[in-house]
Amino acid sequence: MNNNMPKVLFWNSLEICQIDGFWYFVVGTERIAAFRSGFRPRSDDIFLTSFIKTGTTWLKALCYNILKFDDDEEEDRLAKMNPHEVVPSLEINFVEDGVQRMLLSCSPPRLLHTHVPYCYLPEAVRESGCRFVYVARNPKDTVVSMWHFYNKMFTRDGGSEPFPLEGAVESFCSGAVPYGPFYEHVLGYWEESQRRPEEVLFLKYEELCREPKEQVRKLASFMGRPFPSTLTTRDGDDDEGVEKVLWRSSLGRLKELEVNKNGVLVGQLSNAHFFRKGTVGDWKNYLTPQMAERIDQLTQFKLQGTELPLDD
Repeated sequence: MNNNMPKVLFWNSLEICQIDGFWYFVVGTERIAAFRSGFRPRSDDIFLTSFIKTGTTWLKALCYNILKFDDDEEEDRLAKMNPHEVVPSLEINFVEDGVQRMLLSCSPPRLLHTHVPYCYLPEAVRESGCRFVYVARNPKDTVVSMWHFYNKMFTRDGGSEPFPLEGAVESFCSGAVPYGPFYEHVLGYWEESQRRPEEVLFLKYEELCREPKEQVRKLASFMGRPFPSTLTTRDGDDDEGVEKVLWRSSLGRLKELEVNKNGVLVGQLSNAHFFRKGTVGDWKNYLTPQMAERIDQLTQFKLQGTELPLDD
């Protein structure tokens, strides 16, 4: 890593550095570099992509269950493993032996994930012809979810006080957050989805919550795994396959599993930290009117001239 790169202390806890306009944890830059230089894509890979705390856990569960829906021999791995174990985040997990073996032995399509912005993905990935699924979320809910998540991470040993919400909003709006700036991250994938809709599917977390069946059907079709028409009911509304995937992937179900109550993941972070409310509009319970207005004004400024609505 270039020592001349801009650095700041994120929430008084860990250093982040700026590379090509985006911010990353300094402690993770070697892993990101290994992913960018060593990963070999396949044209049939499916990349799940997202900014932090925008619905990644749910997206991983949904896509995994869609891929395994027709596999009668496949056990319900999500009953025993956290979604982040089943679908690795390559900028974090690429260097691990287990992930390397999976990448070599996994039958196509491989289901993978990254938080890395589109412009910073390995060139081989961007030119491979593989498919991308991106999930975006209202920025106000995103910052509140980040605030809860990183406070749990940084204070889990009781060594520090929770970071104030005002400071979290400030760092979010400045862009100096892991994988930020938020708006540039979202727009990178949004623009690719407009340019190459057959290869990049852009989903909104709020629409997944409001119209789960419709969105899961869209997702399955994009992934090349549409649900069998024989499972569709007479009125074409309810679909047994969609219902099964939604139940297996539901945050309510996953949250109550033993592995997600008492298991641990990267950095000894509890699996339970990946499951909170997951509700739309929870920001109203936390942000002051002044905080909300600042984010709204920034959203309007950053997204002007685009057709991307993030104000649900």
